[in-house]
Amino acid sequence: MVSQLNDESVRLHETHEIPPPDPDFEPLKVNLFERMAQGGAQLIPLFPYDHPGAIVPCAAALIGGPGKAYGHFFHWNEADEVTVSYGARGSVIGAGTIMANQNLHGVNSFLHDETDPDAFTVLTITQHQGEEGEQNEAMIARCKKCKAEIVRHEYGATPYGLEGYDAERHGAADARVRQFATILGSAEFAEIRNTEAGRTCAACGHVNDLFPTEPWGWERVVTQTTAVNAARLAMLEAAQGEKKQEMVS
Repeated sequence: MVSQLNDESVRLHETHEIPPPDPDFEPLKVNLFERMAQGGAQLIPLFPYDHPGAIVPCAAALIGGPGKAYGHFFHWNEADEVTVSYGARGSVIGAGTIMANQNLHGVNSFLHDETDPDAFTVLTITQHQGEEGEQNEAMIARCKKCKAEIVRHEYGATPYGLEGYDAERHGAADARVRQFATILGSAEFAEIRNTEAGRTCAACGHVNDLFPTEPWGWERVVTQTTAVNAARLAMLEAAQGEKKQEMVS
């Protein structure tokens, strides 16, 4: 059957036009494999855009090895998340898998055997930033023995530009690189989780193992982000001092 268009019909070419890019956000591209070959942490944002309404793809490379352990935790996010595997071996998440994550979801390495040096998965976790109101997340740990909740670290993740954005935590307007809320919150969670109180289950008394922070790399990213912002300010101050010296001379 052939459908006829009348004068009031909506034509496809009128409904599928993509608006021009926002001049404040230049279109960028990145090669995921090249980026993660040099990545030093999990959940690294691939682009410098995390504003309200932004689509924020973050990358992770989870790799097995002798004595390797990633632990397990739960992540709760008000923002929607989608996970895509870009290649895997010895992983629960096969290459090409696409998953729409529930708001509360478990997180681990997804490797069948974390001590296998040939096991890996390279993936992206993409979240859609809220366009209004506050945005919140939480990291949760449960007792390995009785499964009771032992740590719940809740934190604000409201995007820059919205009321509720915490400039003291994530970066003021003049910060060149803002702290990514999930990485900062994860680093704080790991620190709390590895205290005596964070390890000891109030329900059954079991003292849980330390949470392995090294393979996640969150603290390193937080520290480096703080340092590069300080370095930029130091360079600006040096340039201003040089300019004043020239004026005096």
